Amino acid sequence: MSYRLFAVLTLGLAAVLAPPAGMGRAAAAPAAAAGAHPDVIVQMFDWPWTAISSECSTVLGPDGYGAVQISPPQEAVVLAGSGYPWWQAYQPVAYDLNSRFGTQAQLASMISACHAAGIKVYADVVLNHMTGQGNGGTGDNGTTFADKYDYPPLYSGADFHSCETSITNWNDASQVWNCQLVGLADLDTGSAYVRQQEAGYLNSLIALGVDGFRWDSAKEMNPADISAIEGLLTKQVFIYQDVQYGAGQAVTPGMYEGTGSLLEFRYGWDLYDAFTSGSLASLSNFGPSWNAAGMVPSADAVVFVDDQDTERAGGALSYANGAAYVLANVFMLAWDYGTPKILSDYAYSSYDQGPPSAGGNAIATPACGAGNWECEQRWPAISGMVGWRGAAGSAPVANWWSDGGNAIAFSRGSAAWVAINAESAPVTRTFATGLPAGTYCDVISGPGCSGTAVTVGSSGQATVTVPAMGAVGIDIGAVAGGTVHETVNVTVPAGTDSAGKGVYLAGNLSALGMGASDWAPGGIAMTRVSATQWTATINAASDTSLSYKYDLGGSWNNVEETGGCGFVSNRSMSVNGGTVNDTVSNWAGFGGC
Repeated sequence: MSYRLFAVLTLGLAAVLAPPAGMGRAAAAPAAAAGAHPDVIVQMFDWPWTAISSECSTVLGPDGYGAVQISPPQEAVVLAGSGYPWWQAYQPVAYDLNSRFGTQAQLASMISACHAAGIKVYADVVLNHMTGQGNGGTGDNGTTFADKYDYPPLYSGADFHSCETSITNWNDASQVWNCQLVGLADLDTGSAYVRQQEAGYLNSLIALGVDGFRWDSAKEMNPADISAIEGLLTKQVFIYQDVQYGAGQAVTPGMYEGTGSLLEFRYGWDLYDAFTSGSLASLSNFGPSWNAAGMVPSADAVVFVDDQDTERAGGALSYANGAAYVLANVFMLAWDYGTPKILSDYAYSSYDQGPPSAGGNAIATPACGAGNWECEQRWPAISGMVGWRGAAGSAPVANWWSDGGNAIAFSRGSAAWVAINAESAPVTRTFATGLPAGTYCDVISGPGCSGTAVTVGSSGQATVTVPAMGAVGIDIGAVAGGTVHETVNVTVPAGTDSAGKGVYLAGNLSALGMGASDWAPGGIAMTRVSATQWTATINAASDTSLSYKYDLGGSWNNVEETGGCGFVSNRSMSVNGGTVNDTVSNWAGFGGC
């Protein structure tokens, strides 16, 4: 959590205690060096484990994301009379892995499902403090505690720093590391016992398959303590720390470069300034040397437009900024600095508001849509640019252009090119793209090749109209008429596959094991995601028309019923690199009434 945020918390929440924010990077510590940085993290803020499991299998894996960041998995305090504000999860009462996000078994299942989809899992972990509940209380899994310094059998008063007042002087490193963050009981992380308990918690997550940690409130912990805890880990994992920059403060992000990567808060704040009061033309050297405040080196940075803290504290763009927010994320995914992190969250109308409720402490199953769960990771411009970034690889920025104001364009070597227009009118011009000659799909205007096509000539130039408050992105992985990947998801009735026959996708396409007119038994086996959900990927030329059906068992004896009385009509789709979601309500075969 940054000093910039504290004033908002203390004024807006009065006596109610709010949680910390923050993150960083893993590097020199013996158990923290993560090796190559993964790409494009999605912060699944307040998503329950079962929903993340499905999202990894059906959306994030097929769209090319690299990792998910999950909310704190430990048991957290229940605040009497306050409901479940979003920051409730940042006040631990125990290190067991049963919380309002799900059970330990559901957490383990989610990790396995995400890994199967090629997605790493990073857990948000809270190690600086416990709760701020002076009179004690109960956790969301039923654990009780006596007061803010007594959590039997885990911690007692001797396990906390002796400073029992809140941090007031951010220019005093000793106070930052040893006093309380807005009244939250500050653990003595210099204690061997406390370090062992915290390392045990992290190791329990590693044993379940967690690939790394967002280290919450790292700024309020001495980096030597973080290094010591990392030294007790059973495996090297990716660590990124919450160390927010504060001008002139004693504790700086650079002090933590030896213990992990760093969440670079200045990145989102500076993008906010560029999009709201500056100009995009100024971003030509965006990175550590962009302004006096600087940023950490690219290899050490996890960057983001917003997170759960900054979108509420002000000074950062959020989903409520509409097109400007989309364009800022497009820029982040295209630019060659840091590891990008996308926020997937829900709409809120007040600072404290937590996720949509299903009653009690249960979180509603995410239903994506404006004014509900925003699901930014599914927005076409954002998901399209994830693939764009994959095609760009490590190529440097080239072919920079700007209109001197709020329209810019650049390539990443000869692999990918993007134009971003935050002006009030369209921009049409001939751009140097750096790409080979060919016709490419604009990955921003539609999934796969369903949007605008861009023709690049032999000299690498293309005449393009970039819409007002819009963008155009092309890359060598999305060639018009080329092969694209279509994800097909189907929900079937409970108990459908009790005999373990499997669900098959069959149709008039060679990719499904059949000829153009061959409807003989066959098709491809779909992958089971859950008891009622199955998924498959089709590889085909863009814009291919496909007729298809679902078959239970692959023997053509139990085909889906689509018209009643055993009637089975064909489904149809156009393969364009997107996602198709179907529902089967009944299985009938070819029998009559």
